[in-house]
Amino acid sequence: MENIGIIGFGNMGESFVAGLRTKFPEITFAVVEKLSSRAKVAIDRYSAMDCTGDWVRFFSHVDIVILAVKPQDAESLLREISPYSQGKRFISIMAGKQISFLQKYLQTSYISRFMPNLAAMYGKAVIGVSFPEGSSAPSSELESFKTACLQIAEAVGKPIPIPERLMPMMTGLSASGIAFVFQFIHAMALGGVKTGLGYPSAVEATLQVVEGAVEVLRKTGEIPSAWITRVTSPAGTTIEGLQVLEETAFTAAVMGAVEAASRRAKELEGV
Repeated sequence: MENIGIIGFGNMGESFVAGLRTKFPEITFAVVEKLSSRAKVAIDRYSAMDCTGDWVRFFSHVDIVILAVKPQDAESLLREISPYSQGKRFISIMAGKQISFLQKYLQTSYISRFMPNLAAMYGKAVIGVSFPEGSSAPSSELESFKTACLQIAEAVGKPIPIPERLMPMMTGLSASGIAFVFQFIHAMALGGVKTGLGYPSAVEATLQVVEGAVEVLRKTGEIPSAWITRVTSPAGTTIEGLQVLEETAFTAAVMGAVEAASRRAKELEGV
């Protein structure tokens, strides 16, 4: 693995550094972070080289740059680093910023766009990974770049290569979707409270139910509907609960939530 540069050392930037440090202990990091307290974390915890205010030093040290600033700061940053970007390799985790937008400023064919979610901090994220179409870069170098990008994504979770047009979908399903899962867990726990269990115990029980369901699906490779029919006995308890979920449009509501988040992601991207 290579020398990695991080521009913006917030929670997501740190998640990538932590994952990479665990998987590739030999990696060196250079960081640019205007907030001194966050830069100090990068230095003290991950032995990063602080290059804030010195782009020449930063770009001479790194092989791949991870752009992890807030989307509203993207244009000013890209203008600032444009003179140093020729031929460099970039990964953007800036939400809502398309590869074509990055290409306007960065003088390089090596750009990848990631869409991670919050679970990156524990190495359990789903990461949508996209690359430009029709790149003019030499095929061998481009493949090497793609391989490195996927290795970086694997350090924080499960990469899913997708065409960039599907990035808004990945935002709705993964980046926003993790909040929908939190909401479901909260609702299940409240059901436990209503039937007599304390909230902390109900949350713990719900987490075990969710983990167990995931394990069953992963181990068997079967689709969820197959297991729903198996655990639903005639005139039993489960079918009573499932009927309530469908009467309140549970399935349609979840589908609508993913669709709404994806639609908003498209709006923010201007597509």
